[in-house]
Amino acid sequence: MNQKKKPVKKESDGRLLFVLAGAIILAVVFIVAIVLSTPAEPADAGQSDTIRIGAIYNLNGSQSSLDIPSAQGARLAAEMINERGSIGSRPVILTVYDGKTNTTEIARAAKKLVDEDHVQAMIGMSDSDMVLPAAHVAADAHIVFVTSGATSPVLPSQVPGYLYLSCFGDNTQAAAAAEFAASDLNATKAAVVMDNSMEYTRLLSKYFMERFADGGGRVTSVVPYADGSGVSSLSGSLGDVASSSPDVVFAACGPENCDAVIRAIRSAGITAPVIGGDSMDSPQLVSAAGPDAGRIYYTTHGDISTSSADPKVSAFIKRYYLEYGEMPNAFAALGYDTVNVVTRAAVESPDDIPTGLLSIKGYDGLTGNISYLNDSQIPEKSVTIMKLENGKVRTVGERMPRIVPEP
Repeated sequence: MNQKKKPVKKESDGRLLFVLAGAIILAVVFIVAIVLSTPAEPADAGQSDTIRIGAIYNLNGSQSSLDIPSAQGARLAAEMINERGSIGSRPVILTVYDGKTNTTEIARAAKKLVDEDHVQAMIGMSDSDMVLPAAHVAADAHIVFVTSGATSPVLPSQVPGYLYLSCFGDNTQAAAAAEFAASDLNATKAAVVMDNSMEYTRLLSKYFMERFADGGGRVTSVVPYADGSGVSSLSGSLGDVASSSPDVVFAACGPENCDAVIRAIRSAGITAPVIGGDSMDSPQLVSAAGPDAGRIYYTTHGDISTSSADPKVSAFIKRYYLEYGEMPNAFAALGYDTVNVVTRAAVESPDDIPTGLLSIKGYDGLTGNISYLNDSQIPEKSVTIMKLENGKVRTVGERMPRIVPEP
């Protein structure tokens, strides 16, 4: 979640033009930011021709490293839709509130989006525990909530009919990681390190172990820890893991702890490859994990980098960098895709956005092809595997797991 600027032309004749263009761009960005952060007018104020989307992202707290890029991607999507003349001649009004990684604040923001901003749909957040308070408020008002990055596949059943994912489920990414460990890393023994205080990490490790075992592998040890103080003492609990010489270590960690977990694993003398989930796709991981971490793999939602061959990704990176002065990651792309998906659903079915979502087949997003099949509230999407080594991240490739555990 962060910032970047375009290079200045070195030709003397171009400097004035660049300065003027920069001033215009900054003015436009400022105006758009005001529009996107201004609450919508009451529903009776002639807004039937607008698509009003409310977004809640944790711009502060432990989830901010994932949610800031997502919020920025969402804002950019709304801005670009309106620049193109909107979808179906209906401009998008996006209202973004900070959930502050606090479930009370999140529920309060959702209530405000319903009562004051009169939104037609809500989006946001990257953690399952954070999403539920907002989704329940939305459902009570018969408003759909589409999470851009919370990957629990049980979420739809917890808020029936109103909670959708625009990302893949944890069972899909964990299955892809397990199959990759067996096929590409030749792993037959795995150790699991997991934060047992988060729904996300509990489910992720559960699905990994299930798929790894079903594929013929053996889980030799499971080391739980608790978010916070449990991380600092983790290395002392890994002695048995080191002595069992696993072929791979699966680390299910929250975004704020993944770097510390990796350092603890390496400090314990474990040199086996480490695989994690999409919480590792954070700008802080590369620098915080350290250059000696080596052979770190993680599953994520897409290759949002300059190495991508997708022209849509290249165009997105350039625009995102211009707006925010930093490179986007997969969570920025998730926010972008989610606004586009919800907008299309609202155009397709203005009075019933859930039905509009279920009609989406083959939306070609930055994070892959999005289709809601067989009335599922979770799209079928491929998983991208990344590798971190020597302080650099590269793409290993996309995977569609052969077998996905049931939620």
